[in-house]
Amino acid sequence: MTTGKGKWNGLRDASFRGVPFFLVDTEGTGGRRAIPRAYPRRETAWTDDNGAVPGQQQINAKLPGKNFRDDLNALLDALNTPGPGELIHPWFGIQTVQVGKVTHRLSTEEDGIAYVTFEVFEAGERLFPSAADNTQQEVLTGIDAVKAAIDDGDWFGALDGLGEMADSFLADMENLVANLPTLPAVLNQWMDRLNHFKEMAGTIIATPGRLVSELSSFIDGVVDLVTEPPEALAVYTTLRNQWAGERARQVATGALPEDITVKPGSVADGEIGFAIGLSPDYQPVSDSLQKNIDDFRQVVVLETLLGQANTVASMTFDTSDAALSAGDTLAAELHEQAVAAVENNQRALWRTLRDLRQAVITDARERAARLPETRQVTLTTTTSAALLAWREHGDTSRRDEIVQRNRLRHPSFILPTQPVEITD
Repeated sequence: MTTGKGKWNGLRDASFRGVPFFLVDTEGTGGRRAIPRAYPRRETAWTDDNGAVPGQQQINAKLPGKNFRDDLNALLDALNTPGPGELIHPWFGIQTVQVGKVTHRLSTEEDGIAYVTFEVFEAGERLFPSAADNTQQEVLTGIDAVKAAIDDGDWFGALDGLGEMADSFLADMENLVANLPTLPAVLNQWMDRLNHFKEMAGTIIATPGRLVSELSSFIDGVVDLVTEPPEALAVYTTLRNQWAGERARQVATGALPEDITVKPGSVADGEIGFAIGLSPDYQPVSDSLQKNIDDFRQVVVLETLLGQANTVASMTFDTSDAALSAGDTLAAELHEQAVAAVENNQRALWRTLRDLRQAVITDARERAARLPETRQVTLTTTTSAALLAWREHGDTSRRDEIVQRNRLRHPSFILPTQPVEITD
């Protein structure tokens, strides 16, 4: 949406679901539900606070310019999309809102401009989950959208350093996977694919799009190798931590610790050891190599995050705290990558990461609402697990649950110094 300068200079840029418009003014309501209590023949009165009033705004927008009709249709489509959406407000920043009534106006007396007025409500959080929502499927759909954005990305402008980085990354994966408790047949299939990749490495690396696709396939396959989802999460976290730093640069340039020539010291002779120099194979960082290093690092971090998101979406959590913790951790990582995508001018990738982050948060909170909560009990006297189960739950049969959760060595003698977690 473009306009010339002049009378439109006072308008503020805003957008809803990524569709831009110009904000003229906004009027909102909020506050508390105050209920005054006053009775006949009483000299005193009081007021009850019955909770917050949901925030509401009425927004008046203008769509000027030669493409005002197309801009109007795009904004109306976004406003009529079901469910909450992201509003970027010029004064209040990013807000998640639910759209209410929408009106628009076109006039024959004013050509080249459309007026839209709509009300939005604070989306908030449901107290109880909706049976119609399939939040796990929304996460999987978001993962597919991010993968499509990665496949369409402009990666690796040259071949500099790609072979070394791909070989080192696959070696790291192989070392991690080899130590996993898994089924031999599944592991053998994964190793066969890995060996086939190594045989075809020259051809694959020469085609950047295929290289990204093959790396994605290997990373996705980790979750099928393990018997417990937390083990897959550990692999993804380890790989991301290894490659989020300077490892890609060290591998591509030949500056790994083992590549550095060192003169050893001697305690007996009083000599101090020191590094003499880099390997003769050291490669200086050119512009094309730097781009490949940055791209490879970003692709690895993104693909491991997508693998983690897929694992979290398929996991079964025991408590609401575990679900919220996993969701919040993943959402924070996705937010960091969305910020990086904005800085790299990767708008399509940024949008899909933003949507996936919102889907992860919604999924974690919806699933947490269905799970029991945990709380910590501090004892004042030595207590048995059976007595604690009766006191907290009214049911001594839940004794074993308390013992197992807290790994109590002496269930009949729980000391006051030992905190105990109780699942409600």
